Amino acid sequence: MITGNNKLPTLLSILLLYTSGVLSEHALAQVIKEPSSFVSNLGNLEVLSLGDFDASPVPNQITETPMQVVSAESPPLPSPPTQNAPAKKESIMTDEELEFLLFGSIDEVVLPETKSEENDFIELANSKSWLPSVSASVAFGVSDNPMYGPYIRESSTYMEFETESFLLRQASPDFLSYFYFYGEGKRFLEVDDHKLTGILLVQGEHSYRPKNSPGSGGVKLRHTYYDQAFDFSDLGLPFSMQVQSNKSEIIPHFGYQLTPNTKLSTEATFGIDQYDNPSENNSDQKIQVDLTAKQSKQTTLHAKIFHHTIRYIERRRKDVDGTNLSEGNLQTKKKGVSGSWEKQSKNPWLDTIGAELQYSQLSDNAGAYYDYSKISAKVSHEMKGEKWKSVTELGWANYLYDVRPVSNGAQFERQSYGIDLMVARKISSNWEAYFKWRFEEDQSNARDYEYYTNFWALGVKWEN
Repeated sequence: MITGNNKLPTLLSILLLYTSGVLSEHALAQVIKEPSSFVSNLGNLEVLSLGDFDASPVPNQITETPMQVVSAESPPLPSPPTQNAPAKKESIMTDEELEFLLFGSIDEVVLPETKSEENDFIELANSKSWLPSVSASVAFGVSDNPMYGPYIRESSTYMEFETESFLLRQASPDFLSYFYFYGEGKRFLEVDDHKLTGILLVQGEHSYRPKNSPGSGGVKLRHTYYDQAFDFSDLGLPFSMQVQSNKSEIIPHFGYQLTPNTKLSTEATFGIDQYDNPSENNSDQKIQVDLTAKQSKQTTLHAKIFHHTIRYIERRRKDVDGTNLSEGNLQTKKKGVSGSWEKQSKNPWLDTIGAELQYSQLSDNAGAYYDYSKISAKVSHEMKGEKWKSVTELGWANYLYDVRPVSNGAQFERQSYGIDLMVARKISSNWEAYFKWRFEEDQSNARDYEYYTNFWALGVKWEN
């Protein structure tokens, strides 16, 4: 337990890392359309977060078919709704602080309101001990297209299991360490092959945050294993196949308190992604700068800029018409900017509302075949009662490709949509029941890249 009053802290959503893979150059392709994120079980149940709503052929990589290629890369980790922060001098860790611990500058903590409290946002009882939190949930659900097929839609019921643990230690007021583990798996009951899908994520961090200095810094280590089956019947391939990947990352981060209500932070990510299909193996580097401003006790503004480079080890470059070039491997660069707004209220019907807008551009090192610009938006709304809570999130993204043709000679177009809804009710101090629904759809002028799917689930969660 992380709070002094023995309440389990709420741990918010994590952005599920997107992945994809291409099997070979002999007209074989893989299109990974994984769920865009997953729910953290620590603390109160939260709605699934759509991140940048790159729900279809997966954002982390560039996926191909014999005629067309869809390109995207992984968005920033999601920005889930936050809770009302308690008084700073309480012996408690807030949701915002936990979010900061796990994902650094992507979503900052609630900033101190007086200069004397700068960086004094974590106070733990028995600070030299490892403080554990553990949770688990089980749900029964149904999906009308669990394998994201654009042509053949096969529905299935499924069982879903999640577990989560968090160990935190503050050996001194200036140093903090933690270890975090998350695991999620689904077993589909009516799918003949590839019944199991899942993700495992392990992350640890050691950070230095002196109370008497405006600066802070640290380093995170993260590893993610991903396993998902998809429908490739539209490509003339076997009905389905499994896609697996392992990604390891090291993430140093730094922060500086500019004013009592404004903080500047930056982080760099160095990762290696390995697939069951070696042609998709790559290394990536990302740098991100965030500015967080606390306008009032209820309102927070975020601004962010980022630059992301992916270097493929084997994938060949392409000419403007999609023809493979004889020399050189593919490299993509993505840059972007985003802004978000969040407001909390004492009104239970408007507990938290938020909005985010992002613009980004991707370019390759060859004939601009993969080049696109994207604009995306999302809005979120959270309601809270004494025992009930509901969280809703809506998202939209539009991709404009520079030169890529489709089969009829037109320029390739794609739009993504997503809806997340979760309703939870507390049963006892350790148990909650919940219902969640997720809808995602891609629309395009290339039929191979159109699909829609729904996931409905009813479950219970235990935490200690």
